[in-house]
Amino acid sequence: MSEPNAAPGAANAAGAGQAVGQAGPPVVSVQEVTKEYRMGETIVHALRGVSLQVAAGELLAIMGPSGSGKSTLMHLMGCLDTPTAGQLFLDGVEVAGLDEERLAGIRNRKIGFVFQQFNLLARITVRENVMTPLMYGGAGPRERRERAEEALERVGLSDRLAHRPAELSGGQRQRVAIARALVTHPALILADEPTGALDTETGRAILELFAAICVEGKTVIVVTHDPQVAAFCGRRIRLRDGLMEE
Repeated sequence: MSEPNAAPGAANAAGAGQAVGQAGPPVVSVQEVTKEYRMGETIVHALRGVSLQVAAGELLAIMGPSGSGKSTLMHLMGCLDTPTAGQLFLDGVEVAGLDEERLAGIRNRKIGFVFQQFNLLARITVRENVMTPLMYGGAGPRERRERAEEALERVGLSDRLAHRPAELSGGQRQRVAIARALVTHPALILADEPTGALDTETGRAILELFAAICVEGKTVIVVTHDPQVAAFCGRRIRLRDGLMEE
């Protein structure tokens, strides 16, 4: 399936993922982070002292086999979980020791999420899907509508505002998900296998959109099994058994 609604300028950003992030403090700083889970009498060491810094404007791929710790690391960077030990800073704020209420606030303001299966609400329009995160941030109805429309224009879907997800192609639905991630103006976008449900051509268009977003100074971290997706990104790290290989 080809992608008929490419974002403006995305085609010119095909190599943008090869650029290292802008100068300045890192958007993400992971310092000797460990994560342990207890399963009955067994302690699972999901992460074993991982350190990582990701700069503004960087497009980073995290790879690794199942059980390597990459999903755990993404959950920690997304403030969906807290580390057992170590420090984790997001946009200059240490988040490792925060309670759930403060983590939820940071997730809403500073992080956008993009998932393999889009996670769109089927019964509401594209515009309403993108507006949803703003409802939790206190924005008024007019502001929510305007910002949602701006985000959808950014991803090339200004002509699909009143459509519902079932009326869109897979690539268009993923663009809606990206617009939803962008609408809060986050510092960081976390994408979990964002091209896994798409054909090669459409997946490439999504990666080019991520690269264009990075050119604007946002940081995008992609968790993937796909070496072609990882090769597109400016930097790649690989986890195995909770340790960073490269």
